[in-house]
Amino acid sequence: MEMCIDLPAEMIKELTGDSNRFASPFSEFCGYSIWAEEKEGIDENDIQWYCKKLKYMTEHTDRLIEDAFRPEFYQFYGVDRERVGLPEEMCRQLIVDSFVLHKGDGSIICCLSNDWFMHGHFIECKWDDSWKFIGSYIC
Repeated sequence: MEMCIDLPAEMIKELTGDSNRFASPFSEFCGYSIWAEEKEGIDENDIQWYCKKLKYMTEHTDRLIEDAFRPEFYQFYGVDRERVGLPEEMCRQLIVDSFVLHKGDGSIICCLSNDWFMHGHFIECKWDDSWKFIGSYIC
């Protein structure tokens, strides 16, 4: 069985700062969390590990989102192309809505979106423990 803990909003805000590429950790849906097998538990070392990963994401946001974005996402039926003119523009306007560390393998899973032109849809992205891009899909 898996367990999940959400990280404190104040801590997340400290790490992401005023970046407009991250959803507010104070919003009703807060997707900043750690997933682990219940038998593993989550401790202070895991929280520090999470903080290092999120700090890396904040320092390399544009490149990581560019790695995860595929131009064909722009053609997805849930994208309002009247509000976003080009695939490149869509990529530049994506926001990290969630940032989850999977303790078991150290992978990071993020959801990217922008309510302005995606209307409840998102792009799920995954990187391994060394930030090697694994894959992404839109739904």
